[in-house]
Amino acid sequence: MVRLIHRAGIWRRVMQAFVLAGAVWQAAPAAASPAAPAMCESGGTVAATDRLNEPWWAKRHAGVLARIVRGPNPDVILIGDSITHNYDKMILPDEHFSRTWDRFYAPRHAINLGSGGDTTSNVLWRLRHGELDGVSPKVALLLVGTNDTARNRTAAQTVCGIQAIIGELATRHPTTRVLLLGILPSEGPAQKVATDRAVNAMLAALYAEDPRVTYLDVGTIFLRPDGSLDTSMFYDPRLPGPKRDAVHPDTFGQARMAAAVEPTLARLLQEPPRVPLARLSEANSAIIPLPRLEQDSYDWYERHRAVLALNDTMRPRVVMIGDSITHFWAGQPDSARRNGPIAWQKLFGRMPVLNLGFGWDRTQNVLWRLRQGEMRGTAPRDVVINIGTNNLVGTENARANTPAEVVAGIDAIVRAVREVSPASRITVMAIFPRGTAATDPHRAPIVETNRLIAAHFAADRTVRYLDIGARFLDRNGSLIPGMMIDGTHPGERGYAVWAQALSQAGVGR
Repeated sequence: MVRLIHRAGIWRRVMQAFVLAGAVWQAAPAAASPAAPAMCESGGTVAATDRLNEPWWAKRHAGVLARIVRGPNPDVILIGDSITHNYDKMILPDEHFSRTWDRFYAPRHAINLGSGGDTTSNVLWRLRHGELDGVSPKVALLLVGTNDTARNRTAAQTVCGIQAIIGELATRHPTTRVLLLGILPSEGPAQKVATDRAVNAMLAALYAEDPRVTYLDVGTIFLRPDGSLDTSMFYDPRLPGPKRDAVHPDTFGQARMAAAVEPTLARLLQEPPRVPLARLSEANSAIIPLPRLEQDSYDWYERHRAVLALNDTMRPRVVMIGDSITHFWAGQPDSARRNGPIAWQKLFGRMPVLNLGFGWDRTQNVLWRLRQGEMRGTAPRDVVINIGTNNLVGTENARANTPAEVVAGIDAIVRAVREVSPASRITVMAIFPRGTAATDPHRAPIVETNRLIAAHFAADRTVRYLDIGARFLDRNGSLIPGMMIDGTHPGERGYAVWAQALSQAGVGR
């Protein structure tokens, strides 16, 4: 019974994600509808179709089977369409992908199971006809679906196709972990773009906590700061002949994508990244949505589930978004640690306030949580964002971000909030001072990050920037005693300063 209730909750969130993604529901066979998840998961509604009438396709399939026989056994297999197939190309300057392959995948004896133009049905056929035989990969990296939506398949039909592929992998290789990538952003008809977003929203909800499937959306690395597609990272528009839509990442874009995937892939393989995290600078990790990265003193996923449950019962007037500084203040959902309950009560009283602070979170964790529905349906009057301090600290799980990267992460959060609650007033907090003395090494990057945040939002009348850092410091730049418990987290006195500033700014009124 519990499992059925949990599954029903997942599919409710899937449908909410589908509707809010703005996709147009098209007429589809009843069996392909998300209302029938058991049928969808079984793969029974997905036809496995070949393309053997195309000589090059048949030759490629035969070549994959021959590679499997020759060995060695791969640690990784890459499954997909032309975007994956492109790793075989060595055409300078725009389609030279072998260097990226040699950097990230060749040392892992990877096999390329990408085939240009394939839909989920074609991939499913290939997997059922030998391309998974005789290998036992640790991880399958799956990127597929864009050709389904290009052929006017609905989001539900495309997701069912992806689920069928994952089911085939589970049947043949139950110990193989799946790293599932969201459909990459591209140019094209508005309906396809909307359907792609709906697919990604549904996949994010379906695989939020799957022990075998890790969902990763790296699409943000292909976007400009304003959220539009950066077509310069795709080679299609530069091909001779009539102008083509940007669909395929070019040499630089593909390298950036592989770098964005690498930390998660290495974690699934239980090995260090092929390139140290500190040197993986091709992609801004601050804008790639990821679930929990660091272990902490609480259950990160349980808190996430508690927030989703509150969405059904609370209509908050204020939503607070952040890391442990927000988490440990007070409010709902309940936390075992509350460092500023008096200040919280004085500011908010009986006002319904949702606390989306999660200890150790970085901007990428907040982006993941927002995509998973933590603000869905809330429509608060005010949203307060206080995030970024942890991005400036590197660990074995995530590299330190530059100040400019952190600002891009905060901007992505602002845009994500606007998508789900366009009428909310948004307040972005400057990062609080960190470290007792003015000479603490954390201070300089925080000062620079705050300078860039202020400049970035200076012309944005929809965002209020609030810097209260000086109120925590004495004339020498040292923390005033009692403001912070440990040099990072405010105590009651520090939260009183923050509460007063929010009150003066009119938050909640």
